[in-house]
Amino acid sequence: MENGTTFETDHHIGQPDLASEGSLNLAPGAERHHAMAQNGTAAGSSGISQPEINVLNYSTDFPELPEVPTLPMGKPIGGAWSKPPTVRSQVVTQVFQLRGDERASRTNGKSFGNTNEEQQRCNEIAKATDTTIELCEAKDHSLTVLITGKRGKVEDARSRLVRELQTQATREIAIPKEHHRILIGKEGSKLRQLEQETDCRIVVPGRDSPSDIIRIIGPREGIEKAVHEIQLASDKQSKLAQEHLMIPRIYYPWIRGPNNETMDALMAETGAKINIPPPSANNEIIVITGEKEGVHRAADELNKIYEEKKANAKPVTCQVARAQHRYVIGPQRRGLTEILKETGVSVEVPTEEEDSDTITLRGDPAKLGEALALVYAKASSVITSEISCEHWMHKFLIGPKGSTLQTLVPNKDKVQIDFEDGGTIYLEGPPEDVKAAQTSLTNEIDRLTREMSSDTIKVHPSLHRHVIGRGGALISKIKEETGVQITIPNEQTNSDEIKVEGKKEGVKKAIEEIAEIVKRIENEKSRDILIEQRFHKQIIGAKGEAISKLREQYPSVVFSFPDASKKSDVVNLRGDKNEVDKVFKQLTALNKELLENNFQMTVPIFKEFHKHIIGKGGANVRKIREDTQTRIDLPGGESGEDKITVTGKKANVEKAVEQLTQIQNELASIVTSEVSIPQKVHSRLLGGGRRLIHDIQDQCGGVHIKFPPEKSSSDKVSIRGPKEDVAKAEKMLLALAKDRELSSFEDSVKAKSEFHRFLIGRGGGNIKKIREKYPDVRILFPRETDTDDETIHLLGKKEEVAVVKKQLESMISELNETVEMKMDVDPKYHRHFVMRGAAVLREIQEQNGGVIISFPRAGSYESKVTIKGIKQCVESAKARIEEIVEDLAAQVTIQVEIPSIHHRALLSNRGQKVQDICTKYNVQIKFPDRRLREEAERLEHEGAGDVEHTGEPSPLDMIVLSGRDTKCEEAKQALLALVPITKKVHVAYEHHRYLIGRSGETVRSLMQAHDVNISIPHQDKHLDEITVTGQAENVEEVVADILKMVTKLEESAEDRKLRSFKLSVDIPQEYHTRLIGFRGRVVNELQAKHNVEIAFPRGEDPPNTIVLTGYEKNCEACKEEMEAMVGEVQSLFTQEISLDASFHPRLIGQRRRNVRKVMEEFQVEIRFPRANDPDPNLVVVAGKNEDAVYDCIDYLRGQEEDYLQERNERGQYLSQRLPDPAPVPKAPQVKIEGAPWQLDMQSEDQFPSMGTTPSCTTAGGAWGGVRRF
Repeated sequence: MENGTTFETDHHIGQPDLASEGSLNLAPGAERHHAMAQNGTAAGSSGISQPEINVLNYSTDFPELPEVPTLPMGKPIGGAWSKPPTVRSQVVTQVFQLRGDERASRTNGKSFGNTNEEQQRCNEIAKATDTTIELCEAKDHSLTVLITGKRGKVEDARSRLVRELQTQATREIAIPKEHHRILIGKEGSKLRQLEQETDCRIVVPGRDSPSDIIRIIGPREGIEKAVHEIQLASDKQSKLAQEHLMIPRIYYPWIRGPNNETMDALMAETGAKINIPPPSANNEIIVITGEKEGVHRAADELNKIYEEKKANAKPVTCQVARAQHRYVIGPQRRGLTEILKETGVSVEVPTEEEDSDTITLRGDPAKLGEALALVYAKASSVITSEISCEHWMHKFLIGPKGSTLQTLVPNKDKVQIDFEDGGTIYLEGPPEDVKAAQTSLTNEIDRLTREMSSDTIKVHPSLHRHVIGRGGALISKIKEETGVQITIPNEQTNSDEIKVEGKKEGVKKAIEEIAEIVKRIENEKSRDILIEQRFHKQIIGAKGEAISKLREQYPSVVFSFPDASKKSDVVNLRGDKNEVDKVFKQLTALNKELLENNFQMTVPIFKEFHKHIIGKGGANVRKIREDTQTRIDLPGGESGEDKITVTGKKANVEKAVEQLTQIQNELASIVTSEVSIPQKVHSRLLGGGRRLIHDIQDQCGGVHIKFPPEKSSSDKVSIRGPKEDVAKAEKMLLALAKDRELSSFEDSVKAKSEFHRFLIGRGGGNIKKIREKYPDVRILFPRETDTDDETIHLLGKKEEVAVVKKQLESMISELNETVEMKMDVDPKYHRHFVMRGAAVLREIQEQNGGVIISFPRAGSYESKVTIKGIKQCVESAKARIEEIVEDLAAQVTIQVEIPSIHHRALLSNRGQKVQDICTKYNVQIKFPDRRLREEAERLEHEGAGDVEHTGEPSPLDMIVLSGRDTKCEEAKQALLALVPITKKVHVAYEHHRYLIGRSGETVRSLMQAHDVNISIPHQDKHLDEITVTGQAENVEEVVADILKMVTKLEESAEDRKLRSFKLSVDIPQEYHTRLIGFRGRVVNELQAKHNVEIAFPRGEDPPNTIVLTGYEKNCEACKEEMEAMVGEVQSLFTQEISLDASFHPRLIGQRRRNVRKVMEEFQVEIRFPRANDPDPNLVVVAGKNEDAVYDCIDYLRGQEEDYLQERNERGQYLSQRLPDPAPVPKAPQVKIEGAPWQLDMQSEDQFPSMGTTPSCTTAGGAWGGVRRF
């Protein structure tokens, strides 16, 4: 099979995928070298290697490529193919060929209409892979296959075609069994990839099979490529080696060297990886892996160290108290490392499980004495002592920021002092310093025992907030009065113990006050009562007088009424039990009384009768109110509501409703009538938004027509109203129903909305005439809310509807007929109609059906104005023009003096304010001409000293108003009101930035809201005055707002000052991570709880200083809690263990789940080394319980041992059966002769000159001179 070529459908030539197409076409010399390399490999694999030099001739073994025809000048090489397209197509075309001898089945006969076997297989594959496959057979019986489709599917189709159409061969190759897993890869991924690249099926024997033969089935080229790839992978594995050294554990310190220096240097030198078992492992096998040469060198070096120390090192033992062993070991085993580095002696300290005091030293006998002295020096350099005292005394011994402890123990930097939760104080350090510190602390403890005390009082957690008081006011008051410290437990602990510490008298007094508060709170009670919200105002009373009396009567009760917007009826009572019960009983009785006295009923009274209900001066309604003792509320005049609400006692309300109904009946004989209308007609009558029913109600004096509900089977329709109107409505409704039942023909007429008022006529005259003639036809004009404002609906009998429609169409056609009318308008008024884009003229046209109004050309002095359009519209437009001319004839002109400097402000926003005045008062306003202003500025500039001031107003300041005399005066006042004024406001400089806001948002919003200009001085001037310019009314409003903002800013500045209190806390740096917590959880909780900001040291800050910012009392409380947390951590029992660093990730687990589970199980804390720690294997386990710490250490070591054993098993996979590797064959040497790079660049024979050239002396520069290759 030849090389395949892939083509993009957008004519982009892709690069041939040589790796996936089988064998390669090489130059003759390359083929010879490739064949020799294959032979050399085969020879090497048989154990025979004969190095030889192969000589290749450049001209014969590497012939020239065929010449390419020269392209015409100006045409770029490659043309459209020279660069890839911007957007690549997903559809590709791939071509490959099958030689005649490679075809699995060959059909020489030509078939017309029927496809051969190969074509059938191609069709099946094309259908299965969603591709297009085309075949072409040549004379030499070779077959060309063209596949088109998406890239992935084309590859799949090609692989299937190769298996179906090409002859398959089988080849077996022997590969060492231990190399099979490398060929297979993880979960068979590498084997699948190789099968896909070579179009072959590769059969690898199973793990349990003793055979090492790998079978390859596929095309010849694919088999060759697969064999090549498999052989390369096997040869690469043959170069690797693994060595196991059995060396006793006692020699590991010398093999590792101080701080692993020896082992690291050896690994860097040899490139091999050395794995030494950790102290907790049971085996003593050192594993060395890597390339053979490096492994052998590393193994030799380790054996030399082992043999040397085995021959020279001698052991010696000494007895050191077990408690002093950790001082010999030192932090992170630094003590043992220092002794090994200084003396070359290994120190073996027994593990904690051995419970032994014997320390063994091994090394050069001459150095053992020096090492022994160092061991004793380290063991005796530190002693431990303990002092027993009450736990509450610890904070008094430590003092604020540790000041008291620093005073008691001046040499605190030499002595480590740990305060335990149980009360014990541990001292550790040099003997003299420890004794001095112990004496000082003991004396202070005795003094605290005599003068101070600590006591607890049990208070239910739900009452703690009452003891604290609002904002901590109550608890702070007790602290100030008694001088004690009161610790209230956190809500999350759910503890009921409040601790009080201080002087004995103060503690006793504080506990008594807390007990009194608790007793009073326990007697409190909270109770809710339901009272309708409409009664709340009556209970509260005018200006709160009624509720104030209740509060005076029951001072311990707190009344909580709901907000009016919540529409809640719940009133809360809280206070003394007895008083709350009394208030509840009193409010219940009051609520009952209010319910009885505030019974409500609504009675529908026709709107036109409301004035009769009220009477002259309200006499009628007042009389009803007095007689019935009720409250009668009538709806507003513009509400459209006709229902009257009556409130009072039930009997009185019913009596008042009866009187109101009687008045209405007497005035209009209100009756209620019921008519029967078939249910099926109801929907027709109610259709179209109840338009027919509304029309009947309007025509019959607003009677009420009520239909039964939709799902009801009743056919009764009630009509209520005055007797005559009810009778009329009943008659119309029955007629309409009958007409609907017999005939319900509907039609419509289209007419422009501006024609409707002409169709209706003045007072509805036109439409009344039609209805009188055809009473059964309903004419429904569109309402304002209808989207279709041109359709007029006609309902009734078909014949009558047709006649009415014809009449309406006739009227509409008359309206559509245009007439032309002329009128006289004095030319001096023409300009008023056509100025400002003919705004007045357009308004007249819009109001009168779009009539065409033509004024004579300017300068013609003609007075005839032509109006063309619908007759009614033309007449209406003419009347409007005459009205405007009459106003213009009565116009006056006045002048208003406003300084020119304010003209720009008046004309701001494109003169919108002036235009509003013109529209509102129907006047014209003219400002001085701009040319006049420019001329005055020019004269002033040329001769400023010669200008005479006559005292008369300047023409530049005069504004001319034209219009009706009354309107002009009003417009003048409105214009003067727009003249801006300037006012200065005193605002302290430090408040300016808050007034400006972010990016000027605040000051900009003020200026936009009040339409003023606010000028704030530049920050460099440090001025306290702000200038406000604008209309007088707006200026006063904005100044008031600014002063309010300044008041709030001053209050917030004072609060910020209190909140910016800073407190420094000295806490050792190693505890900072504990205070921060996982992802800052602990520090965030502290900040939220105490409302402070906590800043940890950064950069050049003191490493142990943490700064708290907030209210002073909050900072102090946060400091106490932080010191308590640090004290708790310092009191933990701590042990250091060495765990292999590679085991740490497994121990930690994903998102620290594993280590968190271990810490929770054993109630300990596990700390891992940092990246820059000298010993990456050192792990610290700390906890309150010593046994739990040891149990956790045992568990961790067991887990580490299991992990290392599992890792060793994975590393030793089938390594026991690894045969002796075959010698690596040497690559054949190749020598090439006659190549261009071997020619002499200076030889004229090999590089003849191009002819004589005139000599010139040009500077070489960066590009001059001879380039040497």
